[in-house]
Amino acid sequence: MKRIAIAAGLLIMAAEPVQAQIVTRAAATGAERIDLTRSSAGYTYFNRAGADLAQHDEALRACMVEAGRMRQPDDNGAAGAAAAGGLLGALVVGVIQGAVNGMQERRGVAANMENCMVVNGWRVVRLDETEGKTLDAMEQPALHDALTDRVGAATPAGQVVRVYDNDAVRGDTVVIGRAGDLDKVSLSLQALPPSDAAPAPSRRGPQAPRTARPPRALKPEEVAIKPGDALVTVRLTGMAEQGGRTLIFTRQGPAPDIQPWENDGRPALFAVALPTRAAARGDRTRAVTQTFAVPPGRWRLSAVNMGQHITHFCLGASGFEARDGEAVYAGAFDLSGEQMRPDMTLRDDLLAPTSPAAVAGLRHRAADWTYGDRQPCEGAYLYALDLRPAAGAAPLIEVTPTPSTQAVAVEAVEPAPETVATSTLQ
Repeated sequence: MKRIAIAAGLLIMAAEPVQAQIVTRAAATGAERIDLTRSSAGYTYFNRAGADLAQHDEALRACMVEAGRMRQPDDNGAAGAAAAGGLLGALVVGVIQGAVNGMQERRGVAANMENCMVVNGWRVVRLDETEGKTLDAMEQPALHDALTDRVGAATPAGQVVRVYDNDAVRGDTVVIGRAGDLDKVSLSLQALPPSDAAPAPSRRGPQAPRTARPPRALKPEEVAIKPGDALVTVRLTGMAEQGGRTLIFTRQGPAPDIQPWENDGRPALFAVALPTRAAARGDRTRAVTQTFAVPPGRWRLSAVNMGQHITHFCLGASGFEARDGEAVYAGAFDLSGEQMRPDMTLRDDLLAPTSPAAVAGLRHRAADWTYGDRQPCEGAYLYALDLRPAAGAAPLIEVTPTPSTQAVAVEAVEPAPETVATSTLQ
């Protein structure tokens, strides 16, 4: 059979090193709303101008390794039905629930395969129904040959329906949620030759000590710098429908798969959640400003969380340095705005003489956001997020994926002609 069982295939695909460019291109004309929780509908394949079939296959295998690390949360919505049906009910619901969870995993894998490919510079191209059905009916070897001239065409046959354009920063992008419907398996995935190579095992580090537990937000009277600490302040705003959405910040370790607390035993994560309750009855707006005492180092916005779902910006995250003895303002994030890029204007309540920071003799510095951190992927969805000011052109970077037991090499390169400059939880 030419069709590849994606979930099973993830267990046997090799994590072979592969060169991949992370690029930002102009949004496709007439492109649909970007949804990180589902793959594009229709008969689609992946295309990158100038690529050959071997590069196409290597990119797919590398993304299979990343997508294989992701997991969709269990859907326990049927638990009540099981309780009402006794032992037999529990057995029946268990079978149904297993099928539902398996379906969610397949949908999640398909979505993450597409997310990974587009972040790495590949376009999603949709064929019309007639041509798509013709290719879909082919056996794997014939389909593989049929894609030879398509995967690297500068002007691909079909409609370009998705490209990478730092989509996660835009307010209209669906960033998180339950995995959406899987319409059809990508023709690129169906064409991929089978491989019996197993991916390298992920590194298992030690259990985090109690001293590495995430810090809680400081109360106003607690805002003060202690030796060996930095203060980071974050403001989060939104509407009632975004209540509960959480931004997760992590500290960079000595290598992508090594937690910083393995060296110093100190916290490597803090989180800021948008309140679910309004400050006043009938008010639909939500806002919170929180300050955390954290170890000095590079802190990055690694993920966004809602309920059981986590979208991890492991393919490219943005961060800033927090130095010993200073107070850093990471910015104001508006979850209901046109963009999630932080407003770095220092707020009056941070500058006022009566503010907790001022009383403690502190002066906040606006964070200098930079981009390019990669981490071992985990959570429900993977993607990249560039939070640098929009006016700044983003440099192309060459990324060499390696097995998770090694660090990822990131080397800046000059942008190629006629390209637009750009682009684990620890």
